[in-house]
Amino acid sequence: MILLDTHAWLFWVDDTLGKLSKNAFKKIEDAESLGVSVISCWEIAMLVAKQRLSFSLDVIQWIEKALKYSGIRLLNLDPEI
Repeated sequence: MILLDTHAWLFWVDDTLGKLSKNAFKKIEDAESLGVSVISCWEIAMLVAKQRLSFSLDVIQWIEKALKYSGIRLLNLDPEI
């Protein structure tokens, strides 16, 4: 599994927000599975609240749609590794 950070997730789902390197994009596309932390959802919501990021959808709708995109798994925040 590849754990995407907030910006990698944003840029992979919507390349109008930023660009991933060709190498990063290929590794993400070739990964058996992908995950994002619940913290990434919070970070995106905070960026929208501070008007540093905007979507045509409500932020919750965007997150739900982005999580469904290629089966990205939402990972809980807990101390277990």
